[in-house]
Amino acid sequence: MNSDEPDFRWEGPAETDTVSEVRRAIQGWGARAALPADLIAAVTLASYEAMANAVEHAYPEGHPGVLSVQVRRQADQIAVIVSDQGRWRPGDGTDARGRGLLLMEGLAKELRLGRTDSGTTVEMRWPLTLDSPGAVLAGDAMTTGVPAGAVPDVQPRSDDPRDRLRGIQAITDTALAALDADAMTQEILTRVRDLLGVDTATVLVYDAASEHLLATASVGLEQEVRQGVRVPYGRGFAGTVAASRHPQIVEHVDPTTVLNPLLWEAGLRILLGVPIMAGRVTLGVLHVGSRGQRRFTDDDVSLLQLAADRLALAMQAQVAHAEHVAATALQRSLMPGRLPAVAGFDFAARYVPSATLGVGGDWHDVFALPGNRIGIVIGDVSGHGLASAVVMGRLRSALRAYALDNESPSVVLDKLDRKAHHFEAGTMATVAYGVIDLEQNRLRFCLAGHLPPVLAVPGQASQFLVSTPDPPIGFNLRTRQRRCHSVDLPPGALVCFYTDGLVERPGQPLDDGMDALLRIVAAGGAESMCATLMARFVGVESLPDDVAVLIAHRANT
Repeated sequence: MNSDEPDFRWEGPAETDTVSEVRRAIQGWGARAALPADLIAAVTLASYEAMANAVEHAYPEGHPGVLSVQVRRQADQIAVIVSDQGRWRPGDGTDARGRGLLLMEGLAKELRLGRTDSGTTVEMRWPLTLDSPGAVLAGDAMTTGVPAGAVPDVQPRSDDPRDRLRGIQAITDTALAALDADAMTQEILTRVRDLLGVDTATVLVYDAASEHLLATASVGLEQEVRQGVRVPYGRGFAGTVAASRHPQIVEHVDPTTVLNPLLWEAGLRILLGVPIMAGRVTLGVLHVGSRGQRRFTDDDVSLLQLAADRLALAMQAQVAHAEHVAATALQRSLMPGRLPAVAGFDFAARYVPSATLGVGGDWHDVFALPGNRIGIVIGDVSGHGLASAVVMGRLRSALRAYALDNESPSVVLDKLDRKAHHFEAGTMATVAYGVIDLEQNRLRFCLAGHLPPVLAVPGQASQFLVSTPDPPIGFNLRTRQRRCHSVDLPPGALVCFYTDGLVERPGQPLDDGMDALLRIVAAGGAESMCATLMARFVGVESLPDDVAVLIAHRANT
């Protein structure tokens, strides 16, 4: 063993893509430290299971927290400590947490699990020389001469415990991480078919909007995918697996037990299906079938569920990546690429997505209106990701339409509120909308739950324009009429609109950020003030929330 190699330490977001990278880093650390190949395999796989459990169970959906990993050398043993700061949700027997713990117990010589209100810690230990069953593993391959990192040959099922471990390794093989999601799914299905000695293996993905399961990948019954097989949630074999969130076995495949005619027409005589779960959320169903007489054992069910768990991680990563790309593209397409050129005024804006939560629902807009007027908007839709970006786009378009037909900002926001409440159930957004009258050099604006803009006038102290905003968009609270506010914009005046991501930081009072903003905003050019705000409030730090800034400045002459 290389004693000069420092201990492995990592801390970062508890995200599926990230822990896959950490797994590979741990494997590389073990190789540099000259650990035995079987020990590297056991430490790497057990560490990954602990990290995957934290991703799945420690933090609420959409709010990934912090995960830390340490691999230490202590005398004649290796210790792995995986810690999170969340609170694991109780399992109901259908999620991957219990199976992950069983796998960790089988791989580690010693396992300790500690839970407190401040988080969960998993500690595992191994002697430097393994003599446990896990010693049949070597790197990413078996001790059968397959090079580490290569894809191992998959042998048909047997009752040999070593073949059982070989099956686990085939499903959790780190070489799969190098494949894209579609190729990984096909490879896992192929391995499952060979390991279980079945004729077919199929994945159906759950579409919550239509409440159907759609066949997306298959080995041995490819026509399920080609013909676009759809199964209603809660009905038939696959629908029952999805709704119950428990494994199901059908020993007589016919129209009374299976809705999909392709299954009985293919001559299948027995089916085994397991749910594909992400925490408590059903992502789909993985099922296998055999044309011959056979019996599925508890080990078969466990192995198929392990494969479903691996597929769940890949599906989550694929969906997250696709949503991020789509949300980013949508956000960019809706943000004004070029702010309008207006005689006597200059405008500047910034938008930066959260480093941890990705693209959200912040937006800004500047547009010309009839009557020599300019509309100016900044808003923040609650939430992050594609759903928030889509809602943001719809609100942005609706506000522009209402602004063409209504001169009063309060009327525009009232109509937007009704629209959101009726068509975007559950949406909440804060919006600041104003209209600059270019002839009178006057700003008339209304705030729907949004933080107050800052006015800076040459020779005067900067000030917040409103102390109490009206209710946000989406609640249809018509107990009182929204209020409009007006302010003159003398030569050199600057108005700064912003979202809460600029001034709010975890663990710090909002008032501190607001006070700092008031001290920094001063009369001057819009672009230079934007740059100053981003440098002072953002700098080089990773943002916990989106930041949007929009500044209007009237020229001095």
